[in-house]
Amino acid sequence: MVHIRLRELRELKGLKQYEIAKLLNISNNAYSQYETGKRQMGYEALCMIADFFSVSIDCILGRNENALLITDEEKEIILKYRTLDQRGKQNISGLLDLETTRLPPPNP
Repeated sequence: MVHIRLRELRELKGLKQYEIAKLLNISNNAYSQYETGKRQMGYEALCMIADFFSVSIDCILGRNENALLITDEEKEIILKYRTLDQRGKQNISGLLDLETTRLPPPNP
C-alpha cells in the first residue's frame, strides 16, 4: 500500500522519481525501491516524504483510506475558502452546487 500511495503523491505533483529523490536528498535507487515496494522506508525517510507532500504519515501508510490526496491548486482553493466570511462561503457553496448539477454524473 505504501508504494502505491507514494506513486500517487508523486504523480499528483507531476514529478519523476529522480526529481523526488533529488528534492529529498536521497538516491534515485532508494526512492525507486520505496515506490516499487522493494524497500521499506525508515522513520526519518517516512517523515521527510510526509513533510514534502504535506500529508500525514497515516496517509502514506494507508491507515486513513478516506484521506483525500489533493493537488497544490486544490490546496490553494481551500486556503482561500477558509478566509471567507459566512456569506462568501454560502456563495461558493451555491456556485459549486450549480456547477456540479450542470455536469453529467461520473462513470463508476
